[in-house]
Amino acid sequence: MAKERSKVLFVTQYYPPETGAAPARALHFARALRRAGHDVRVVTGLPNHPSGVIRPEYAGIKRRRETHDGVEVDRVWLFATPRKTPLTRLWNHLSFALSAIPAMLEGPRPDVVVATTPPLFHGVTAWLAARWHGAAFVNDCRDDWPHAAIALGEMRPGLVADVLDAVAQFFQRRAARILVVTPGMQRQLASRGFEERRLVFLPNGADTELFRPPPSPVNREGRPFTVLYAGTHGLVHGMDALLDAAAILRDENIVFRFVGDGVAKEGLQQRAAAEGLRNCVFEPSVAPADLVALLHHADAAIATTRASEFAGETIPVKLFDYLACGCPVVAAVRGDAAHVVEASGGGLVVEPENGAAISAAVRRLRDEPALRAKLAETGPAFVDREHSRRALGERLVAILDEARLEGKGRDIAPRPDGAHAVIKRALDIVLSAAALVLFAPVMLAVALAIRLESPGPALFAQRRSGRGSSQFTLLKFRSMAVGTPDLATHLVAPGVVRVTRVGAFIRRTSLDELPQLFNILRGDMTLVGPRPALHNQHDLIAMRQEAGVDALLPGLTGWAQINGRDEIPMERKVALDREYLERLSPAFDLEILVRTALTLFTMRGTR
Repeated sequence: MAKERSKVLFVTQYYPPETGAAPARALHFARALRRAGHDVRVVTGLPNHPSGVIRPEYAGIKRRRETHDGVEVDRVWLFATPRKTPLTRLWNHLSFALSAIPAMLEGPRPDVVVATTPPLFHGVTAWLAARWHGAAFVNDCRDDWPHAAIALGEMRPGLVADVLDAVAQFFQRRAARILVVTPGMQRQLASRGFEERRLVFLPNGADTELFRPPPSPVNREGRPFTVLYAGTHGLVHGMDALLDAAAILRDENIVFRFVGDGVAKEGLQQRAAAEGLRNCVFEPSVAPADLVALLHHADAAIATTRASEFAGETIPVKLFDYLACGCPVVAAVRGDAAHVVEASGGGLVVEPENGAAISAAVRRLRDEPALRAKLAETGPAFVDREHSRRALGERLVAILDEARLEGKGRDIAPRPDGAHAVIKRALDIVLSAAALVLFAPVMLAVALAIRLESPGPALFAQRRSGRGSSQFTLLKFRSMAVGTPDLATHLVAPGVVRVTRVGAFIRRTSLDELPQLFNILRGDMTLVGPRPALHNQHDLIAMRQEAGVDALLPGLTGWAQINGRDEIPMERKVALDREYLERLSPAFDLEILVRTALTLFTMRGTR
């Protein structure tokens, strides 16, 4: 996208002036896209998170359009209430998803639609908007909902969880890219069958232009040792352990300062009051610039998660802000978050939900100023190198560029059209279904022979370029040894192509192509059309786009296929594909099918 100005529609329920990880991520991504020269429009809700009360300056309005730093922000009504129950949360999420529809469908046609989730429901409506505009759809998945809620005990398995999972899978399986914030989330989605190429690790980070170490040493004389927790007070954070630590340290000159809001805050305040924990101070959320000042004056900062296995696949965003400011960290975390802290060298990792371990780490930082100085020095450099918002924003620009280019041809006029298209699709379904039944014994025998001869799966899945240069997964019987490079035959060095004995036979007889009958049934391919190019055959794809052949679905066989296959040069292939496009008719398809059958058991054009 750096070479071509694009329009990006960014859909998120949470956006500044709201505070928290989700609004911050959305803001910096929007700014990154704007810096790269793209037109960005954000559709979001009226600000109310996390308190559940719409901010006074937006009270009583249904919709407002604003512009901030060149980014157009379209705010729409949603149901908001400070009373947090399953029903009020459901209506809050649904109301935004529905009221955002008119805003998403209006305005200039975007090239890419990005939906940041959870909540989940606007992921569906954003996908619908992408379809309406003919744009690529990208899901920025900040949390693996509802699996995270079930793993953390916030939701029970059952009908509600199944419905939410179905909603998430609906739009995620249709996304060109799914952005994930932790390696654990990437592993979880991959285990559910999502293609690895569509799962892109794009972690959270810090705004290193704002979150920086103090310009001069801070005078810390004459005040208590201050431990800062800044961020959402949520159930996932296991913050009761902090009160356990505060209780242990109540008679020492140590103060725990809690800054932020969330569903767990009221309960924490009530417990602190009931136990007389005067070393705990609770304050509301603050703007990012004010948070920087708080971090500069804190002696240490603390991040927590629950002790569950799933919590090990989350990374508290506050960690990056702490480290970027050079504030020594006590991290009561595990898994991916623990790895971040250890790699940064900016904090101490302790067992989550363990007040004794937390209090011991706080005491150690208080008593060892040299250790605090060492941790404060290494954290900022790590964040600037690995997790700066600017670097992550540049990565986002490249990711959206890939998604946009993959779907660049989606708005081309498909060929054939009209009645011819209906007839061709009907024949594809009828003939491919009949062929699958007819050749089922043969396919079973081929699969068995492949497995007996060499280790590895019988089927081979490969990324190919389809209509409009959009990618799909093509199925074939495996004819080569596992580990052969995924390249066109003419691009592989001599001796590297390792065709098995069974593979040589099924290639000579074209039996390796039979699984593509499933691709035809799914609508990825047709019986007769240009053979699909490999995803990395960029020269061939570009030539087909220029010749207009991109308007055709790829075929099981084609005009170029029966006129030489791999033996003819690329330019000749494209010329034959163009000839097929110009002569497109049911009669010509029938001729190609008959000639394919006549040459089925020859070696012509194969390698």
